[in-house]
Amino acid sequence: MTGGFASPVHEADLHAYVDDRLSAGERVRVEAHLVTHPEDAARVVAWQRQTEDLRGHFAAGLDEPVPAAMAAVFARPQPGAAFLRGAMRVAAVLLVAAVGAGAGWWGRGWLMPQQPAIVAALPQEAARAHLVYSSEVLHPVEVPAKEEKHLVAWLSKRLGKPLQVPSLTGQGYALVGGRLLPAASDNTAAAQFMYENGAGQRLTLYVRAGEPAGDTSFRFASEGRAAAFYWVDDGFGYALTGEAGRTALLPLARVVYEQLTR
Repeated sequence: MTGGFASPVHEADLHAYVDDRLSAGERVRVEAHLVTHPEDAARVVAWQRQTEDLRGHFAAGLDEPVPAAMAAVFARPQPGAAFLRGAMRVAAVLLVAAVGAGAGWWGRGWLMPQQPAIVAALPQEAARAHLVYSSEVLHPVEVPAKEEKHLVAWLSKRLGKPLQVPSLTGQGYALVGGRLLPAASDNTAAAQFMYENGAGQRLTLYVRAGEPAGDTSFRFASEGRAAAFYWVDDGFGYALTGEAGRTALLPLARVVYEQLTR
């Protein structure tokens, strides 16, 4: 798969991602980087855990009022404050001018390259199918995991290309099975593979064949309760969908991506 982002990702970007200080476009850029850089992805997961631990440890003190002595320090006029405010106003004007001058380049999709409409519809199809079938108790799949070889052969024949079924057992998710689904106008059929963990949470991998020529960058989208990471590679469109949230879904999507693009 070819990447669509020209800007390199630095450590400062990873910290900003963990601290949720990035714009939507910047988050997409960093997440695309994490998919293909497992070492950085591991660092991000470790930092996120540290942040959660710190928040849990100091949660009781976050709502305490600021001590009067400290509040007085920040309320006191600081030397050069007027000059600083003036300089910031000038910088803001220059920034607006620079953004206006560069709008043409920004509009070319440097952060969010344009994608065919059929590819843009991929996560919507995947999310709707996920929401319909992931809640099924008696009939979540057409063919169960115990018949995996038959399932893969059947769906490969219907989609017209050999399929792979990624394994997520290392991440605590077992294959439940799969089914055949209708797809968009230019794609006559799609496959859905369902996974479930010990807590009953389900993921689905939606696969379409016959995608437009050219691969796309790793992207994120949401539809209702469902969130999906999706991409196109070697004529297939993939969307891994779940309801656990973006942060929890990203490392799972990275594992699936790595297995499918070997």
